[in-house]
Amino acid sequence: MCESGAVRDVLAGNLILPRFLPGPIVHVPPLYWWLAALCVKAVGWNELALRVPSLVAAALTCAIVFAWTSKTIGKRPGLWAAGALLFCHFFLDAARQPRMDSLLTLFVSAAALSLERALCAAAQPRPAWWYFAAAGAMGLGALSKGILGVALPGAVVALFVTTRRRFRDLLGPAMITAFLAASGIGLAWYVAAYRLGGSKFLEWQLRMNLWSRFVPASAGGAQYCVHPFWYFIPHVLSGFLPWSLYLPAFVLAVWPSGERKLPEPIVYAICWFAALFIFFSSSHGKCLIYVLPVFPPLAILVGWTVEQAGAAFSDRRWVRQVFASGAVCVALGITSLVAMAFALVGHGMPTNWAMRLHSTDRRFLELLARQGLASELVIWGGLSILGCAAILLGVIRRMATIEAAGTLMVAAIGGWFWFAVMNPALARAETLRNFALQADRVVPAGAPIDHFGLGDCELNFYCSRPLRPISEISCAGQDRSDRYILIREVDFKALPDARRRCFTIELRATPDDSVGARLLLRRTAADESARSLHSRPSL
Repeated sequence: MCESGAVRDVLAGNLILPRFLPGPIVHVPPLYWWLAALCVKAVGWNELALRVPSLVAAALTCAIVFAWTSKTIGKRPGLWAAGALLFCHFFLDAARQPRMDSLLTLFVSAAALSLERALCAAAQPRPAWWYFAAAGAMGLGALSKGILGVALPGAVVALFVTTRRRFRDLLGPAMITAFLAASGIGLAWYVAAYRLGGSKFLEWQLRMNLWSRFVPASAGGAQYCVHPFWYFIPHVLSGFLPWSLYLPAFVLAVWPSGERKLPEPIVYAICWFAALFIFFSSSHGKCLIYVLPVFPPLAILVGWTVEQAGAAFSDRRWVRQVFASGAVCVALGITSLVAMAFALVGHGMPTNWAMRLHSTDRRFLELLARQGLASELVIWGGLSILGCAAILLGVIRRMATIEAAGTLMVAAIGGWFWFAVMNPALARAETLRNFALQADRVVPAGAPIDHFGLGDCELNFYCSRPLRPISEISCAGQDRSDRYILIREVDFKALPDARRRCFTIELRATPDDSVGARLLLRRTAADESARSLHSRPSL
């Protein structure tokens, strides 16, 4: 919601260099906000319109992963790969965020797989259209998040041809042309934006939001999302749950052996994952969402592992056993979570536990206990236990596909419960939506609304008119430009009494969050304000 103001600016006609309203110019190329603006034109100004580009991008990424894996490895590994990608926490979370990262992941995946098809001399005579597809995907990636749209597929191909010692492929005319064409697509926006923004645009886009995030502070970098080199390791493993519990089996499946050779697509997927993971880990600034593009190749590797675990070959018995151990861990972990959830709902949470939890985690547990989610909790718990039963049945019968099916069921119902039940329940408790809509109705049409103090992104999203930031509140002036002001109650109480008497509280919102109430003020006469200071309704 904080970035939705850029969509308003695009709709206002500022296509090349839109601004966050209120705020600076966009920090990456605006393809996402262009697409979101088209969705707003189609379905109106609402949350769905802003989320649609990410949702569609995530769905297309799963489709591309399935198509490539089915073509190069097999249909069943393709199905498992698509399922593992779709039903992992990190990927699902990113798919619902109205920002450009899912879009970048789509174009990086499409480019990397198109380049692999172009390099696959054994399967086809390198048709030129694969290079065209790769160039288009990289160009769109550059319009999504700048140079990363070209650099990430380039890193994947560079690592692959290095491991295979096929350097001639990297320097071929078709490959060079594809990367030059993709760079030209992205550069076209930078040139147009530079003509509008000048040197300030270059300072903001290239130095502040690119160079300073990648290099250390000693070399001029910024102290933004600074984390150690290994930062992404635990987050990738936790974000890929429950499928990351099958990665030990994958390690055994690819362990070097003189009797077998890894399929070329698996080598490429390993290079794909390694190149992106090393690239993001080597950056000085490591925001968590950056690592999203590593999940498609990781899902492909897990899909292949499921197939290997199901193969009845003697040289795969350790793979089968380690795979079964991972499945048992999934079943035990989910069973424990279900039992703990019902115990906490039935008997409450120990006080010493509550003090150690993050405030948002405490809120989620409170919602389970008092917000009428009993039926959803029973559905989640019942289907999760059913999935665990399928996992154990597969372990007993030594059928890896049944184990994986149980895991898929557990992951799917867990994603539904978290993102379709728990998060919306928290949003309903904390939302400022009704307050913003009511403020729109109270303030006369055409009259501006000012905002004092720290911003609330929800207010900017739900108000039909842009909110103008102001730095001070004054009783002086007869114009209508600052008559209506949105402010946090704590900031209003901090004003001197004489200044507060100049305003009437028209609306008061009391969302159940850590910030407190928000107020809609109307500048009026002191005597009128004194009569109505506490007479307005709360939302």
